[in-house]
Amino acid sequence: MAVEIISKTRVVEEGYNNSQPHSSAELETGCYHRVSHQSSSTSTKMIFGLFLPSTYKNEVTANTPVVFWLSGLTCDDTNFAMKAGSRAFDAAEKNGMALVLPDTSPRHDASVPNVDSYDFGIGAGFYVNASVEPYSQHYKMYDYVTAELPDILQNELNIGKHGLKSICGHSMGGHGALTIALREGKDSWKSVSAFAPIANPVDCPWGQKAFEGYLGSVDAGKAYDATLLVESLQAPMYEDILIDQGTADNFLEEQLKPEALEVAAKRSGQKITVNMRNGFDHSYYFIAQFIENHINFHAKYLA
Repeated sequence: MAVEIISKTRVVEEGYNNSQPHSSAELETGCYHRVSHQSSSTSTKMIFGLFLPSTYKNEVTANTPVVFWLSGLTCDDTNFAMKAGSRAFDAAEKNGMALVLPDTSPRHDASVPNVDSYDFGIGAGFYVNASVEPYSQHYKMYDYVTAELPDILQNELNIGKHGLKSICGHSMGGHGALTIALREGKDSWKSVSAFAPIANPVDCPWGQKAFEGYLGSVDAGKAYDATLLVESLQAPMYEDILIDQGTADNFLEEQLKPEALEVAAKRSGQKITVNMRNGFDHSYYFIAQFIENHINFHAKYLA
C-alpha cells in the first residue's frame, strides 16, 4: 500500500467490536486516522486526516462516499478534526460517509520555501498550482486535492470512486472548495459548500498576495476566483451551493466579500444559499455549530 497509517483514534462508538483487536497500522471503522504518503504533486511527504464510517469496507466491489474538507490559513490536517470533528464525524457516521482532511500546503521537507507570514507559504497554499519560483516545485495543492488524493482514496482505499465525492471548506479552504468544484464540475464533485469563503480573491488582500506570489500576478488568479467562475457559467452547474457566513466575522468586508458572489450568481442563474449567521465570527466554534447541516447537505447528493 502506498499509504502509511501513522495514528488512529476512535471517534464514534457505532460498529465497534471489542472482541476484535486491531493493530495501529490497520484502517478501522469509526476511527479518525492520520495517513502519510509521498506526494508526486508536492514532491514532499503529505499527511491527511481520514474518518471511516462503520459501513466502510476496503473491497474492490465497495465504494464509500466521501466529503473533502479544506481548511483555512495557518491550519494543517489536524485543526478541523480537533475543533469541529466530534460533530462532523458523528454526522458522517449517520450518513455512511467518509471524511478526508488534506493539509493546506506542502511541508515536512526542508526544501519547501516559506516566509514569515501567516497568509503565505507553509499553511497557506491557497489551493492553486504555483507557477513562480521558488514555489512552483512544491506548491501544487490544486493538483494534490483534485487528482492525486482522489486517486489514492479510489485505488488504495475504495473511497469516492466514480465521482462519489463532495467538497467543503472554510475561509481559504472555502475558496478552494468553491473554485475546485466550479472548475472541475459535477462529474468530479457531486456538491459543494463553504464556511466564510474568500469569495472574490482577486479583490481582497489575501487573494492578491497569494496570486502575485504563487502565480506572478493577480490577473493570473482570475482562473481561481469563485465569483468570476460563477459569473462565467452559461447555465447552472449545481442544484445549489451552500454557504454559511457569520455576521460578526472581522474579515467579512475586507477579505471575504460574499456579496460579490451573490451578485455573480444572480447574473448566471446559479443558485447559492447564503446563510448569514447572526453574531458568529470566523472561528471553529462557528464551524462546529453548523457543520452537521453541511454534512447532511452533501449526503443528499452522495446517496
